[in-house]
Amino acid sequence: QQQHSNELSGKGTWIIARTDCRMAYGFDEVIERCLRFEELGAEIIYAENLQSVEEYQQLRDRLDSRTVTMIAQVQESLNVDNGVTGAGKKKPLLTLQEIAELGFDMALFGVTPLQCVVGALDATAKQFLGRSTDDDDDHQGVTSTTGIITPPIAMAEFSDVKRVVGFDELERFESEFPCN
Repeated sequence: QQQHSNELSGKGTWIIARTDCRMAYGFDEVIERCLRFEELGAEIIYAENLQSVEEYQQLRDRLDSRTVTMIAQVQESLNVDNGVTGAGKKKPLLTLQEIAELGFDMALFGVTPLQCVVGALDATAKQFLGRSTDDDDDHQGVTSTTGIITPPIAMAEFSDVKRVVGFDELERFESEFPCN
């Protein structure tokens, strides 16, 4: 598997075969399509929206060990049970190590970071407004009854924000092309 991955790294274009059939046609259809992709010579196989670690493992076990596989994780909700975030997760977010231990070669974290940003923006806005984030069933938070925001909002240093959004480039541009 690692050798095949290394062979792909020098190649300019890869054929990635993807199926999104899990919810409409079931897991057995995912397996059948991925096996067919493999037969047709796809270099990377990617099955979207598998529902459990067991499904990821079953898919990996059915494919040739040399076939490069990719996981894309989408966390639709936190599934909070009895106030414990994550207690009811059906689709846990896997670490890179866990993904590798399942035998997958690649991980795509496309939507998950955006979900984190949106969640942070939502929680921050609610804290600024003095509202409880517990007002929503799908969020875990702390009520601010004193007007003091607790717990403190996790914020990046302003210098980090400037670096990430490219303030240095803007300042260089403004010095090169002054408005006066």
